[in-house]
Amino acid sequence: MVDQSLSVPKYWRRIPQYYRLTALKCRKCGKVYFPPRAVCECGSREFEDVELPRRGRLIEFTVLRSVTSDFEKQRPLIFGIVDLNGVRVLGQLVDCPNPEKLSDNAEVEVVFRRVKEDSDYGIIYYGFKLRPLKGCW
Repeated sequence: MVDQSLSVPKYWRRIPQYYRLTALKCRKCGKVYFPPRAVCECGSREFEDVELPRRGRLIEFTVLRSVTSDFEKQRPLIFGIVDLNGVRVLGQLVDCPNPEKLSDNAEVEVVFRRVKEDSDYGIIYYGFKLRPLKGCW
């Protein structure tokens, strides 16, 4: 059995998706995938890297007011689906103290924030989150 603490975490292999929002575009049909996948719906395995835009529109969202103790400081948690130029991305909405003022079709931008901290090894994990540009304060 492999000691997982010695292997390279899957997280680090996915840094282009977490830090740069890198997606794959099929060279045959043009469909864009985020997160990336190995085979397109058209059957092609030929892709090129594309960076997703940093701004998009909120399609739908949900607010979680009852959370576990791990997320108490982030309450209320807001998760939303955002359209980034035809690619839908799910993420946590941040910097929104009044979620009742948030609406579908709100403009959001991608920001990079701390996602979690591994207390055993002191590793801080970062990733993308979504911030409304207006209408949430």
